[in-house]
Amino acid sequence: MKLKTSKNFTAILTSVLATFAIYTGALLIFLYVQGWRIDLLDQSIKQVGVLTVDSSPSQANIYVNDQHKGRTAKSTTLDVGTYDVRVSREGYYDWNKKIKIVEEKSTPVSAYLIRTEFEEETVSQSDLTLDNYWVDQNNNHLLMLLNDGLSLRLLHHTINTGFWTLNSTPLTILEIDNDIEEPIIQLDLQLSPSGEKAILQIITETTDSKYVIPTTRISQYEEIITTPLPLAEFSNYTLSWAKDENFLLLESDTDVISYNLERNTKHLLYRKVDDLDIWSTDEDGYFYIFRNNTSEDENVLTYSLEQYNLDGSGKTIIIPNVYFQSNKEFINSYRGSDFQFSYFTNSPENTQTIGEITDFIVKQDLTGIYIKTTDATYWYNSTTGKYITVSPYPADVIQFSPDGDKVLINSQGNYKVFILDKEEGDHTVTIGTHPINNLNSDLVKRIHWLSNSRYFQFEEDNFIYISDIDGDNKTPLMESEGITYWTVTSSRENLITLTESEDTGVVITSYTIH
Repeated sequence: MKLKTSKNFTAILTSVLATFAIYTGALLIFLYVQGWRIDLLDQSIKQVGVLTVDSSPSQANIYVNDQHKGRTAKSTTLDVGTYDVRVSREGYYDWNKKIKIVEEKSTPVSAYLIRTEFEEETVSQSDLTLDNYWVDQNNNHLLMLLNDGLSLRLLHHTINTGFWTLNSTPLTILEIDNDIEEPIIQLDLQLSPSGEKAILQIITETTDSKYVIPTTRISQYEEIITTPLPLAEFSNYTLSWAKDENFLLLESDTDVISYNLERNTKHLLYRKVDDLDIWSTDEDGYFYIFRNNTSEDENVLTYSLEQYNLDGSGKTIIIPNVYFQSNKEFINSYRGSDFQFSYFTNSPENTQTIGEITDFIVKQDLTGIYIKTTDATYWYNSTTGKYITVSPYPADVIQFSPDGDKVLINSQGNYKVFILDKEEGDHTVTIGTHPINNLNSDLVKRIHWLSNSRYFQFEEDNFIYISDIDGDNKTPLMESEGITYWTVTSSRENLITLTESEDTGVVITSYTIH
């Protein structure tokens, strides 16, 4: 009987211990998943996160608080807190950043390393005189006008070449014999947004003619001059490209007219009746008007956004009503602070939208509209129908990032980044406007995104720099004195410069920086 009782007790105890072990194991797994770790040395339980470090080039050394953690790419578990992370590789500048580790989260870090010494290659050299040059807004196409005293040569250089490109030297796309009875006084170009087309303007003592030419292939001047743009009657209009590049736009004090390049037809898009109306186009071939619909007895400005095809057809109301206050009390209360605004719904009673609209950019690919007023700046999310304040001041767009998630802006003379979108669950990114540290905006002449959308290239105080989006890792590339034009290629491997001097002539140089 005692033996049977002992066996029953053992069985019950085993069952209890097994159950306890299962629950304990499940609890430990749960705590592990939730970012908790047991420290046997301290006999304590700590919350941890994960640091994932990548670099370009790879196989760089990772140091966390000066402790070597291996080589990139690598993930390591760390206690919650802030750490000094350094990525180092021989022949490259060190990359340093303070990184905050959050419980239960993986914090990704990507280090873009710059060489300490560059390899230099002369791409092209000419003894002719550089009269002028043009570059498209994305720094893909460089056009140069060279002059030897007897002829003019228009050269095209592809800045971002593919791996299949065998010849990267500039191509002479147009040559004009200027040793004629009526010489050319002025030659000018107006590049299309992509830089693949241009309005060529040629002025002599008696004529002023415009032509549309391709910029990436050879044209014959004798053929070009037979097809001038038939726009002589619009000489007092301002001529510009529509963003889709299939139309030209003509604007006067009274109306806006489109010109179809393929069909050679003109269309009245808008007859100006209100000084508060403002228009724009987009890359998808649409014309937009923010139309003032304010009644005389209203003290709140009311706009509607209308969309048309560039031939004037197909009217669509995009935003029926959007309201703007004249009282600046709300917006003044946030000026001078780093307050992070959130999305809101517009209404006649809403006090966040202030001023008269002075500019706007429609980005269908980003499902949004950038709106600048006389007093502030906003982003409209066309999917949710909500607005967010970009800046409590008017802010100009410098450039949308290549990934479409960010906008580089200038507000009150200061460069900032507005983040309009992020991946769900990404704790390292906050939607809103953020300052760029270590940047003296007063001394910056040119600033653009790098192709990875995480770094900037800019010129400051006669030096060319690269820095990350926060302004950290500000790395000097070279002095900018004597450089006519420069840019970092989309591969981020090379710095391209255009220089001119009596000794060397006109030179395009490529420096391997990465």
